[in-house]
Amino acid sequence: MTTSERSPVIDLHSHSTCSDGSFAPARLFEEAHSRGVTTLALTDHDTVAGLDEAEAAAKRLGIEFVPGVEFTVTCADSEVHLLGLGIDRRNPALVALCGEIQVRRRRRFFDMVDKLRAAGVPLKTDDVQDGVSLARPYLARMLVEQGHASGHQDAFQKYLRKGGVAFVAHRVTPISRAIEAIHSAGGAAIVAHPALYRNGDEVVNAAVELGADGIECYHSDHNHDVQNHYLARARKQKLLVSGGADFHGPDHARSHMFGKRSCPLDEYERVMDALAARAQK
Repeated sequence: MTTSERSPVIDLHSHSTCSDGSFAPARLFEEAHSRGVTTLALTDHDTVAGLDEAEAAAKRLGIEFVPGVEFTVTCADSEVHLLGLGIDRRNPALVALCGEIQVRRRRRFFDMVDKLRAAGVPLKTDDVQDGVSLARPYLARMLVEQGHASGHQDAFQKYLRKGGVAFVAHRVTPISRAIEAIHSAGGAAIVAHPALYRNGDEVVNAAVELGADGIECYHSDHNHDVQNHYLARARKQKLLVSGGADFHGPDHARSHMFGKRSCPLDEYERVMDALAARAQK
């Protein structure tokens, strides 16, 4: 059965090794193909570095590709994730924002390395890769690979959790700046997994007031009731609806949802129509 003959499986939220995923972009799309995903957005954190490789893999495998990004932002006194879907990855405002965030991430990363060393953990950083998002998951992988932790969860529990010996808070981008960059790049700004915030409804309201276009209602961590709650809010406020598994890799808790958590075709078509309308303005 070809991709075109399958029931559509539309996933608008995934991650590669360019941020905190386990698979390189091409390998991510191979995994998506094996799980029956017919449309996939790569939405790495604060970077567009993997989109060219992802698009080439999608074309080879017959998967419809949606270029994306996921910004960590502040909104309604919470740290929030904001998806940008259908973006122009070469847009100057978007590229500039990603670059600023990556500089801040790199500075924070090596501050955490210094704290680890001060705590007696002789972490080696000679092979730190270029082109990846230097965040805590990457540092956790290094701790595991160098024998300082038994696994990702152990690394966070021992060292990297909030309040841990190596934790360093990071300066987060205001949501208004991220929305502006996404819109400048022709994309749709979507509040990711609102139920994961302590004040999800307040976050959605504040984000929409500042120009956000929609809500990620379908998500691996949203149960049926939560999903319906945010679908109702989206209908009431005339917002776009998105969805995806938020896949990070085979060892992640959400792995089993990849290929199962899908954005309905009619909602996806509304997102695409909105993107097309924005491109004509």
